[in-house]
Formats: sequence, structure tokens, C-alpha cells
Amino acid sequence: MASGTSFGNLPPKTALYLLIGTGVLLLFILLGIVPMHNKLQELDTQMQQTRFRIDEQGALHPIYVKMLEIAKANGATAPKLPDKQGLGQKAVSELTDTLAQIIVKTGLEVQTVTPDPASLGKGSKFLAVNIHVRGSMDKIRDFLGELAMLPSYQNLESLKLQPGSGARDCTIRIWLAAE
Repeated sequence: MASGTSFGNLPPKTALYLLIGTGVLLLFILLGIVPMHNKLQELDTQMQQTRFRIDEQGALHPIYVKMLEIAKANGATAPKLPDKQGLGQKAVSELTDTLAQIIVKTGLEVQTVTPDPASLGKGSKFLAVNIHVRGSMDKIRDFLGELAMLPSYQNLESLKLQPGSGARDCTIRIWLAAE
């Protein structure tokens, strides 16, 4: 055996150059190609998401145009909201009956209508009311529209809707102005 050789019959300088070259090649792959490959995968994902949004908008555009034509043809206008006024003492005492009538009128089942008297404490001018109804989405939507038409209506704090189809339970918390 000859002394001063490594990697079989390769001279030491050639073996060193081979190791350095292999190291540079690995470094180039790790620092150049792998990050670029990851960036290309991210861009592909973004392109797929953008393509999906474009397709979605393309599918919805005819519906939008149709709705726009209907709105222009009928001269669609928002309903006139009543002038805001607070609930008087008598109206507060009859509030549960009034809301129950609105609920039945819109075709929903009354579960509970509970005014929160604690919300009137400390000089507050607003009364919170918790409403629990049961019915279809269309009827719940109609009921919310009727609530907005109340002269004392201020805002809707929360709406919890049971998932599913058909008749659903809906819990609503609204605020009404009080005198």
C-alpha cells in the first residue's frame, strides 16, 4: 500500500477538492434550491386560492347582475323606519305581550320573552330583552325586520342560532329605549 493516499487510489489534494466540491454542492442545494422550492409551493397554493375566488366570483356575477336589474326595475327602496321613542311605563309592562304578538305574527313559536330589569339600573335609559323563539330561517329574518321597525328598538346585542335545517332555536338579546 502506498502511503499518503485516501479514498482508495485518489491523491490527498483530489480527495480534498472532492470533499469541498461536495460541500459546496450540498450548501447550494440547502440554501438555494430548497427555499426556492418551498416558495414555489406557497405561490402555487396562492394561485389555486386566487383561481378558486375568481371562479366563485364568475359563478356569482350573473346572480348579482340579475339582482341589480330587479332592484333598478322595481325602484327598490329601504323601508321607512319609525321615529325613535322610548318605552313608557305602560309599554314596559305590556312589552312581553307586544313582543309575543310580533313573534306569532311572523309565524314563529314563542319560547320565552324576558325583559332584564337589571339593565334599567343606575339611571340607564335602555332595557335589555332576551327572546327565545323557534322557527325557520325565513321567519326568523322576518321577525328581526319587525323588531327593527319598533319605535323603541336600539340595537341587537347577540343572536345565537342553532345549526341545522328546518325549524331552529334562536336566542336574541335586544336593547330597547326606555323613558
